[in-house]
Parts: sequence; structure tokens; C-alpha cells
Amino acid sequence: MLGCRKDQLFTDSAGAKLVLSQDSILFDTVFTTVGTVTKRFTVHNPGSIGVRTNIALQGGTPSPYRMNVDGSTGVNFSEVEIPGGDSIYIFVEATIDGSNANNPFIVEDHVLFNTNGNAQQVVLQAWGQNAHFFHPDQHVQGFPAFSYIAGGYDSLGNQICETVHWTNDRPYVIMGYAVVDSCCSLVIDPGVRVYFHGGGGLWVYRGGNIQANGTADSRITFQGDRLEAMYADLPGQWDRIWINDGPADNKLTHVDIKNALIGLQPQSWIGTPGQPTSANWLKLNGVSIRNCSAAGILSENYRVKSTNLLVENCGQYCVALTGGGQYDLNYCTIANYWAYGVRQDPAFIMTNTFTDINGATQVRDIATSQFRNGIIYGNNGNEFQLAFSNFLFRTDQSTSDPAHFATGSIYRNQDPGFADPYNGDFHLPFHTPPVFSVGKGVATPEDPESLFDLEGTFRISPDLGCYEGSPQ
Repeated sequence: MLGCRKDQLFTDSAGAKLVLSQDSILFDTVFTTVGTVTKRFTVHNPGSIGVRTNIALQGGTPSPYRMNVDGSTGVNFSEVEIPGGDSIYIFVEATIDGSNANNPFIVEDHVLFNTNGNAQQVVLQAWGQNAHFFHPDQHVQGFPAFSYIAGGYDSLGNQICETVHWTNDRPYVIMGYAVVDSCCSLVIDPGVRVYFHGGGGLWVYRGGNIQANGTADSRITFQGDRLEAMYADLPGQWDRIWINDGPADNKLTHVDIKNALIGLQPQSWIGTPGQPTSANWLKLNGVSIRNCSAAGILSENYRVKSTNLLVENCGQYCVALTGGGQYDLNYCTIANYWAYGVRQDPAFIMTNTFTDINGATQVRDIATSQFRNGIIYGNNGNEFQLAFSNFLFRTDQSTSDPAHFATGSIYRNQDPGFADPYNGDFHLPFHTPPVFSVGKGVATPEDPESLFDLEGTFRISPDLGCYEGSPQ
């Protein structure tokens, strides 16, 4: 028995509910060595009659957390008595070896309460590796909780305009949403790894800018923060990278994005009346987007230019270009062999309509665009809807209109020759005779980035898609 028993009645009402002083506790020390941090919270019984509650640390003895309930240490406490109008203290400690590279970035557990069948909990979170952490401290109705990683406001309410530079010293871990505010820029160096916890995401707000400057040998990665093998290819672990219209082109170079709900969402600001097409471009060079539970790229009223783009295996569309826009896609592989359920949508869709913030369907103009040297394929009978040159499609729609499809360079329903598409390998191995996609491209010297493929291999043939064919 914990504490002193008072001579009183205890309710067995299912309506009995405790008041917890906190619903979550963050141990916000970055653990670079073995260390112990102690936090406390109170559990209050607001009723006039006593209650008995069961308290447990969900992770049990293996948990890196330890718990002390009203003076007693353990992981399970049965029928803890809290008199009417009284409270108890719970102390929680976290001991985590931050030098262990196999630890997850965020170590989570829960303190569980069961009071007459009424379940409540307090979330425990600690940082398990040495990294840069961003925890949401801004709460605006209608938006997800977020923190400013560039910008915000000073103590006098003045807007901060700044350029923030992420160097490749430690990983970056984002909880909630991280915001690049208007008049601010985020510059990311080669090799930087960015991890998102739960439903987190990155938001480049209107007037903001991002420059992700990876290289072929030192790529930038955006992914979920679960590092266990079972999460390596699991879709939907975090939300998205949302990019609004800004003062200059946003650029992502040699970047890998995987396991999100939506990989990239370039979208002119939804709150602007009329929502015009963005004046600037999202430029992608050597970008791969994999295993998104909804869409790889979901563009709305935006201009997108890409060279050596791979978008694979998404629950709905790999690429959806909606509303107004302008597009230049050169050497892209858009391949959908989604294995997590039935998929009805094509891998690629382009439409000049979109649904505005009021739910109304709007129509916008698509400026002169070009789609060259690509593959759109998958395991559905129809994987695209609309307009191109030097392309191999899997489709049951007509591609005979010369105004939209260049005569003699559109190939229909031929096996592109992917090495192992059902296991995510969309390379073009060399055979004799060569696989279908080899030698079907056209050189584009006006686009210097197209001289090399997604992995930095010099294009000789050239071949369709983001990879140049290579010997087996």
C-alpha cells in the first residue's frame, strides 16, 4: 500500500477520471553520454470520494524509463489510493546511452492509468542519440503544431528574416512541423540526414525558400525516424515536405525522400484569392521519392522542372500535376508497383483543374511544357493520363494525337526491362539484345544536368528513364 490510508469510501464508478498535470513529458537533454534526468507530474482526484487506480509503465522492466509513485519504485502499481480532492506525485527518470548508434532518435514510452476501467496515459519522450532536435512550440488553430527553424518573431513581435544553414555534423530530428518562414531561407549541405517523428513534416511557407545541395556521392535524406529494419520501406511514417510559392526557385539536388504520406507538395498559397500559379519553379535534379502512402509529388498551381527523377511505389499517384502550371521533366522514371493494397489511380496524372480552399473546382492554364526521355509504368493496366515525347507508357488510352505525343517516339505497353521492379530496382541492366528502354532516349545538351543519370553515370545511349543502362 502506498502512502497513508485514510478512513473513507472509494468509488467504483466508471465515470471516475483523474486530472493529470501533463499529458506528455519531454526529456529535452541531448544524451551524449549515459545520463539520468528526472521529471515529475501530479495525478489529482477531483472528486469528493477516493479512487483506486492501476498505474503501469507500458514498456515494463526493459524500458529505459524508471518510475516512482508516491515514494515507491517499480513498473506496476495496483490499486493506488488517491483520497477525494487529493493528489499523488509520480517521478520519472530516463537513462539512455546516447553513444549507441542503434538507439532510435526518440525513445518513447507511456505511463498508463486504469481507473475503474477508464484508461488514461502520459506520453514519455526522450532523445536517444546526439542530434539536432526540433520540438513544436507554436500552436495555431487549424494548423499542425510547429516550430520555426528559420524565422519567427522576436520578443517585441518583429518578424525575423534569416538564412539558416544545416551542416552535416549531426542528424536533424523534427517533431511536429518545422517551418521556414517568409523572408527566410534554409540551406542544406551534402550528406545531411533529416528524420521526422510520427506525423511531422517540413513546411516552406510562402515567401520562404529551400536549397538542398546534395551531391551524387553525398546525398541528402528525408525519412521517418524509426530506424529498425521493419520500418525501412514502410510507407506513411511522416507527413510531407510542403513548399509554397516563394521569392526565388526552390531547389532540391541529389535528395532522397521516402516513407512519407506525400513526398513533395509544391503548392501556391491556398489563402491567396484566385490562387494563381507560382511565378517561380521547384527544380529537382537527381531526386528519388519512394514508398509514399498517398502521392510522391502532388503539385497544385506550380512550375516543376526535373532531371533524373525517380518516383516509385505510392498508394495513389506517383506524380499528380493539378491546376495551372508549367512542367519540364527530362529523364524520369515513374514506376508504381504498390504492394500494400489495391491501387486504383494511375502512376501519373496531369489535369488543369483543382479544388480550392472553399471546395469549388477551379480551372487554370497549363503553360507550354515538355516531357522527354521517360518511363511511366507499373502493374496496373493504365498508368498515365495525358501529354509527351520520347516516352514509354503503360496505358489503355490513345496516344495518337500528334499535338500531344511526338510521332515515332511514343512507345506503348512494352516491358521497359527494369531489373527487379517488385523489389524496387528500376535500373536497366544491359542485355544482348538490350532491354526495350535502352537507346530510346534523345540527347538534351541544353540541359547540362542530363549528361549524367541519377547515380552520376555518364549517358552514352541515352536511355529512357532516370538510370542509364549498365552491363549486368
